[in-house]
Amino acid sequence: MDKLEIEEKTLKQNSLLIPVAVALGTLLAIIAYTYLPNNTALITIFAGAIIVALITYAFLKEH
Repeated sequence: MDKLEIEEKTLKQNSLLIPVAVALGTLLAIIAYTYLPNNTALITIFAGAIIVALITYAFLKEH
């Protein structure tokens, strides 16, 4: 099995982007629960997380 090597630049980018993503996701969840019924908001948040994960996977697979 090949050794997983993470470039320093990628590590720095992820260190900065992960907290931003968490904060943005929290704000979007608060907004969703404010304006949508609870079940709809929950489904919307999960669907958004799945879509973002798929887009991220496809982007990283290209590189």
